[in-house]
Amino acid sequence: MKRFSVLIIILLSSIILMADPPEVSKKFNKELSKHFDSESITTVWIKKISNSNDLFFKVFNGKKELGLVVLTSAKGRYENFDYMIVFNQELEIELIKILVYRSEYGAEITSKRWLSQFYSKHTYKLKYGNDIQAISGATFSASSLTNNVNRINKIVKEYNSTE
Repeated sequence: MKRFSVLIIILLSSIILMADPPEVSKKFNKELSKHFDSESITTVWIKKISNSNDLFFKVFNGKKELGLVVLTSAKGRYENFDYMIVFNQELEIELIKILVYRSEYGAEITSKRWLSQFYSKHTYKLKYGNDIQAISGATFSASSLTNNVNRINKIVKEYNSTE
């Protein structure tokens, strides 16, 4: 029953994020399992801070809490793209994964190497071009992603201080 409710939340979130629901939910689940190296990962929706664009979840392996994951989207030059951010227990970014990139330009931001710049950062004041390396051909998407990650980081830090 718990897995069914998690699946429903993921499917609803996919609709909210304007992607093909099976595509986003399948990739979301696959990346969570791959990142935590477990098929028994479960999520619990954090309704208090979720909204129509950002879905926040606590991540568990059995009863052990592993961190948070956020399913969100950002605007490229012309199209939105869907991605996820995984935070560890110390609220450091462990993974950013672009799940669906719709535009024909700017796909360079899907590179694992480029995305790794965000890992282990503790601030929500990252500056594109200074803290985060600029990337040719993806200026709009990279800048938008940086701003969105800053916004999500701030929400996560504020949530943690109230818990």
